[in-house]
Amino acid sequence: MPTTDPLRPLRQRALRHALEDGTADLVVAPFAVIVGGATQNRSLIALAAVYLAILALASRFLRQQVADRRIGYAELPADPPRALLLTTMAAGVLTLGIVALITFFNGPIWNLEHWPDWTPLVAGSIMAAGFLVTAYRAALPRYYLYAAASVGGAVFFWLYPFGPRINPSDRLTLLFFALAGLLLASGIAVLVRFVRTRPVLPAEGHDG
Repeated sequence: MPTTDPLRPLRQRALRHALEDGTADLVVAPFAVIVGGATQNRSLIALAAVYLAILALASRFLRQQVADRRIGYAELPADPPRALLLTTMAAGVLTLGIVALITFFNGPIWNLEHWPDWTPLVAGSIMAAGFLVTAYRAALPRYYLYAAASVGGAVFFWLYPFGPRINPSDRLTLLFFALAGLLLASGIAVLVRFVRTRPVLPAEGHDG
C-alpha cells in the first residue's frame, strides 16, 4: 500500500505561505537578469553569487513585511526563494559549463562559431524542473505556468530564425531576460492582488 506523509499538508501550507504573496517572484526576476547578463560577460557570475545571498535576505525581509503581517508567521524547513535562486544560478552556470567544454575542444573557448544554438534548451529545462518542483510542493498553479514558459521559451529561442544579428549566445541571454519579464509581471500582479485581498492583521492588544 502506498504510504502517505501526514506532515505533507502542513509543509505544503507553509511553503505556500512563503510564496503566495509574489515577493519571491519579484526577487528571482532581477537575479534572472543578472544570470542572463553573465551569459554575455562571464565575470558577472561572481557578482551573481554575491547577489544570490543578498536577494535571499531581501526575500525574507519582504515576506516579513508583506505576508507575515497579513496571514501570520510560518516556520519553514528551507527558504523557497533561495531554492529558486539556486535553480536560476544552476541554469546559467551549468549551461555555460557545457558551452565551455564544447568550444574548448573545437578551438578557442567561448568561440561563437562553435557555440551551439540549443543552449536555451539546457537552461530552460533546468528552470522548468525547479518551477515544477516548487509548483508540486506548494500547490501553486502559477509555477506550472512558469515551467511551461521555460520549456516553450527554450524551444522558441532555440529554433526561431532571428538572423545574423542574434548569435547563439544572445539566444541564451534572451531566454533569461524573457523569463525575468514574466516573473516580474506575474509577481507584481500577484502582490497587488494579495495586498488588496489580505488586510494587515490587527496588532494584539495588551490588557492593563
